[in-house]
Amino acid sequence: MHVRFGLAVAILGSLASAPAFADFRAEFAVVKGSGGTEPAMSRLELGGGKMRMDADKVSMLMDAGSGKMIVLMHDKHQYMDMQKVVETASAALATANAALANLPPEQRAMIEQRMGGKIPGAGGAKVDVSVTPTGARDRVGNYTCEVYRTQINGEHHEDICLANVADAGISGADQATLRRTFEEMKAMTEKVSNGMFHSPLRSMPTDKFPVRMTRYEDGKVVQVVELKSLSTSGVPGGEFAIPAGYSEADMGSMRRH
Repeated sequence: MHVRFGLAVAILGSLASAPAFADFRAEFAVVKGSGGTEPAMSRLELGGGKMRMDADKVSMLMDAGSGKMIVLMHDKHQYMDMQKVVETASAALATANAALANLPPEQRAMIEQRMGGKIPGAGGAKVDVSVTPTGARDRVGNYTCEVYRTQINGEHHEDICLANVADAGISGADQATLRRTFEEMKAMTEKVSNGMFHSPLRSMPTDKFPVRMTRYEDGKVVQVVELKSLSTSGVPGGEFAIPAGYSEADMGSMRRH
């Protein structure tokens, strides 16, 4: 599952929980292209030490205090506890590597070839993801922003124009939430990849806020997403909770896979 800008996390709860209110909401809209199969971020909310990010039919929520992360899959009315996903993936990887270690070298090489490369955590090539400032500046609506470029294995993937969080009206408490969720996301991403992937959040400035995201394929722009509106009015706390009627995705099927 690929998620734009690395923002994804959530909390357990229900719509009947005690009322709480988000301090900040940003709405985004696609202004150019379709972006193919990659969903575009449409909403970001911060408040009460929690964060929510929506992209197409998926919502990612996070409790910055506990580090709890939940992914909501609205089309299936299901959710995933990402800590369980990480544990499942790590255990499966360890089991696979232990089994492969006992194979003759020629059989191991054949399996690795079929997988398109080395086994994660067994000396294979890492996925190189970098986020670097280009030095370019632009303006989106009322916000001056700096352009940061994302490259994956040297290929130009995305440009993100980032404004200062203070200019976006994000409070000090919500800025702290943003920083903590970035740290949790970075740690979780790198753990589940077993060293094969270094999160781009390593080099993403935590005092910035996205106002434009431009995605590229084969050197051509395929999608542009821009900030549509900002609000600091209250949002019901249910926005940060698992909706009623959603069931947890079967981790057993994931283990078998």
